[in-house]
Order: sequence, then C-alpha cells, then structure tokens
Amino acid sequence: MIEKVTEIIVNTSNCKAEDVHPTAALETLGIDSLKAITVVFEIEEAFDIEIPNDVIPSIVTVNDIMDKLIELRQ
Repeated sequence: MIEKVTEIIVNTSNCKAEDVHPTAALETLGIDSLKAITVVFEIEEAFDIEIPNDVIPSIVTVNDIMDKLIELRQ
C-alpha cells in the first residue's frame, strides 16, 4: 500500500521516493492545495475508496493518508 501511495505522491509532486516517509508533510514534498486534490483523486481511484471532503483538510502527512486508507478499507 505504501508503495502505491509513494508512487502517486512522486508522480504528482516530482519529489524523490526516498523523501516520502510516514512523518513527511505533504507540503514539504511539494504538494500544495491543488496537487492535494490530485493526490486524493488518485488514491481514491487506486484503492477504490471515497475520502469524504470534510476529512481532506486534516490530511497533512503521508501517515495521515495511510491512516485514512486503513480506516476506509475496513
């Protein structure tokens, strides 16, 4: 799962895969508010889930993404 999330973040922000770790803030990886929408859309597509719009502002780190994926896939 982390490999796919890393791939999506790298493809969206052009950061290095080694920079994507659980505590990395999306902003430091080059994910601004517009790119965050793209990341969320790509994650929803890749994992066949829907992240509620009211949750999106609380996703600020890679770990936040992973937590939401685990929560929504149960």
